[in-house]
Amino acid sequence: MRDLSAIAGEQKFLLVADSKLVSYANVAALLAAEVEFIAPVPAAQVKDEVYAALDLERARVVAWVPERDTGKPPDQREVYRALEVIHTLTGPRKRDPVLTVRRILVHSTGNAKGQRAARAKRLTKAQE
Repeated sequence: MRDLSAIAGEQKFLLVADSKLVSYANVAALLAAEVEFIAPVPAAQVKDEVYAALDLERARVVAWVPERDTGKPPDQREVYRALEVIHTLTGPRKRDPVLTVRRILVHSTGNAKGQRAARAKRLTKAQE
């Protein structure tokens, strides 16, 4: 990372990766090397309680419209909101230091609608 940073010169170096980057060992190494990074965390790794506690009033509406919604009236478009929170990662051993990183949570009204429909379908099936 230091060599790559040196090659990049005075410009800020940002490592962009896929979800495989997000592990305690990788994040610890990146923080130690003072490398800025961005990577998605698989939704399955984020506990349901985090999403349940998401305060949409504190989240900022993102000024972005999906291509599929560009022809729709504004009140029929999907809305995306983003909220920055602090996230802590614990290591595999008790003596491992707790790591602290910024995390951006994104809420999509379209995703929420789809999840509600899927839950309703599973509930109906379970009741039958």
